[in-house]
Amino acid sequence: MSRLGEIVFAGIVASLAPLAEAGWYGYLDIEPRYSATDRKNDTFMDSRGSYLGYSAEQTLTANMELLLQFEYEVDADADSDKDLGQNDTFLGLETPWGTLRAGNLETPLRHLADPVDRFPDTISDPSELWNGDIQATDSLYYQSPEWQGVRAELALIKHDAGNRHNGISSAVWFESESGGIALASDEHVAGDYSRRHRITLFRTLGAFELGLTAERESLPGKDDSLARLVSAAHNSKSRTLKIQFGKSDLKQVEKYLLSAGIDFLHSPSWISYVYLHRQEQSPGADSQHAEMGLRFLF
Repeated sequence: MSRLGEIVFAGIVASLAPLAEAGWYGYLDIEPRYSATDRKNDTFMDSRGSYLGYSAEQTLTANMELLLQFEYEVDADADSDKDLGQNDTFLGLETPWGTLRAGNLETPLRHLADPVDRFPDTISDPSELWNGDIQATDSLYYQSPEWQGVRAELALIKHDAGNRHNGISSAVWFESESGGIALASDEHVAGDYSRRHRITLFRTLGAFELGLTAERESLPGKDDSLARLVSAAHNSKSRTLKIQFGKSDLKQVEKYLLSAGIDFLHSPSWISYVYLHRQEQSPGADSQHAEMGLRFLF
């Protein structure tokens, strides 16, 4: 979103805030992390994934609501070169015929990892396994109403470079109380002429949650690449045990990611955790990571 757009957006929020259902929200994740490779060991503080946001809803008519949101990722790590990064920031309309949003948004295909990814914003984030899980800065995003557990999503993405094809990302979801399935595709999103297809399956069996997502990417003149992610979690009132394995056969990546951890649920707002990760790449680049931290939601 341009600087002028941010100023206009902030002005709209300020003018409607007294009339709207609005409020601030946030997520704080602070952790010391230990990383070890064949070459060096390092311990440092990390706040990756923390964010602060503001959202508002304003009723326009009996069948239409105006939606406003801005959200910024906050990285207080002293070694980081980016203290603020824009997350989902948009202006939208919600109607009985669906929701339309315009702004800085994740793609429909990217959301397919959500039911499977147990370790978001860590060294084992699934974005390490495939290309093009982007935050689209100029996106027009439509989500259909849900019918019998089925909904569709479509995003049109404008690229800044004048010689780039504009992208399109779409997804179809079916969800029930016990699980679901989703299919998605991207074209010209990760790059010109790139095509990506992803499938996600997820299931709840009592206290267990299982998930699988797999993606195939096609590029002109190159072999197709396949990435897959599988995870499992066991939930109780006081803790969640979880494990996750990811593998990619991208020529430039060639690695697997293995993670295991436990979340301790102190309250709906407070969580502490301990995670272990193994990341295998080319010889000499393998690494192990240990994370211990606190999360606070408000």
